[in-house]
This record gives sequence, C-alpha cells and structure tokens, in this order.
Amino acid sequence: MNYKLLQVFCVLFILAGLSACQPKEIDLHFETIEQRDSFDSRQIQKHQSPGLIVVITPEEAALLSSLVTPTAQEQLQNLNYEAHFVIAVFQGRKPSTGYSVKIERIVREGNKVSIYAQFLEPKPDQAKADIDTLPYHLVRIQKAGKWGQEVTFELIVKGSIVASVSQYIP
Repeated sequence: MNYKLLQVFCVLFILAGLSACQPKEIDLHFETIEQRDSFDSRQIQKHQSPGLIVVITPEEAALLSSLVTPTAQEQLQNLNYEAHFVIAVFQGRKPSTGYSVKIERIVREGNKVSIYAQFLEPKPDQAKADIDTLPYHLVRIQKAGKWGQEVTFELIVKGSIVASVSQYIP
C-alpha cells in the first residue's frame, strides 16, 4: 500500500514540475506612437487585407515611411532599438474614413506574442469621406525579459488569428 502511495506522489510531483516549466503568459507594456489612417493610394492597394509588421531597426522603420506621418517616422528613426521594437497593425484597405484599429493587449508566452486588437467601423450617422484608407495602430514595446530568439507574432481580432509573422528579436 505504501508503495502505491509513493508512486502517486511521484507522479504528482513530476506533473507539478512539468507544469512549472511551461512558459508563462506575460503582458507586454506598449505605448502608442500613432493611430490613424494612411491615405497613400499606392500603398493602400498593396494592403488589401489585415496585416502586421514588426520593426527591429531604423532601416526597417524606413519601409513604413509612406504609410505613417512624418512625425511618427521621426519617432521611429530616433527609437532605441536595443531597448524597444515596434509593431504596426493594419486593418486593410477600407472604402472611407471612419475606420480604426485599436490594439488592446499584447501578450508573450515563450516565443509567441499575441496582439489582441479591435477593428472598428464608422457609426452609421458618422460623417466620413469616400476615399480609400488604410487604418493602423503603431506601438513601441519595451524589450523586458529575455529575447534573442525567433518569435511568432499573431494578430488576433474577435478571437481569430488574422495575420501572423515570425521575426528574430535581438
């Protein structure tokens, strides 16, 4: 009888140890750099569906220059990329103004980062211009904890993954 009890305790001890080794979910602190529409019709045509861009260098930030305002571009160029990285979430091409993106939460679990966002639509009585737009939310994230690995970023809207990208975060 004592032998069986010892076996049960051993199994429970091993299971507890294994669960302690699992990656823990960590909320990542982020700050908004810019949240608005892009109106560059050449760029909007390239971004028909929701998208996600991770920026880890000033050179990569320059690729966003036609999508974000000069003020945001200046902030991106002056950002300390040793301590931060940037995430840009795009709603995709929209037929008018009044749409927007709102990043609500960013969570890291091991080598996966989940970006929870809302894609908002204009209210029926809201004034809007009939011009193609590309709504986005641009945030900076402090590199808290250990990085130095390939990370999968998933954009989640209404419980579904709408975009995913892998990026090495130094």
